[in-house]
Amino acid sequence: MQQKTKNILLIVGLFCMLLIAYQYGFAKTFTLRSEVAKLEHEKDKYLAAPMQLAALTKKKQQLDAVLAKNNVEGNSVQQNLLKTLNTLSNTSNIKIIAFEEPHVFTNETTNEGTTTYDFILQGDYKALIQVIYALEQQYSFGNIARVKFEKKKNFRTGARYLQCRLLLQRLNQ
Repeated sequence: MQQKTKNILLIVGLFCMLLIAYQYGFAKTFTLRSEVAKLEHEKDKYLAAPMQLAALTKKKQQLDAVLAKNNVEGNSVQQNLLKTLNTLSNTSNIKIIAFEEPHVFTNETTNEGTTTYDFILQGDYKALIQVIYALEQQYSFGNIARVKFEKKKNFRTGARYLQCRLLLQRLNQ
């Protein structure tokens, strides 16, 4: 045999030995190494869980404090708004005539939403202005988009009264 043939057979044999060694030894080692890395990552996450829990508890307390400062309780803004209107109507001399279903608009391009609450209040001018001021300044329900005062007459009794239609807009995330 010539030296060139011996070198070719040596290289082919070495390549076959590397293939067999990889198949039976190295491949298992690499899979075990990736499993060990995955388990160590899960262990780190498990050990970090108490710190994350403490941080989330602190964040929840801060958010609850912000909500309490802005006089918002619970999850439903519509329910909170109606509850606030009821308490304001009890303290002042107004009546809630209508509270319509909120209108939700979502912009397709930016995925930003706006919810508009529509309700009608009845009472004297000063009480209505105080309620509007309280809704916009003391409570964080949104912005007053439109206020329409309308003087009406009850034809049965001949009495006149003032109604106020409010549109309150809230931006959704």
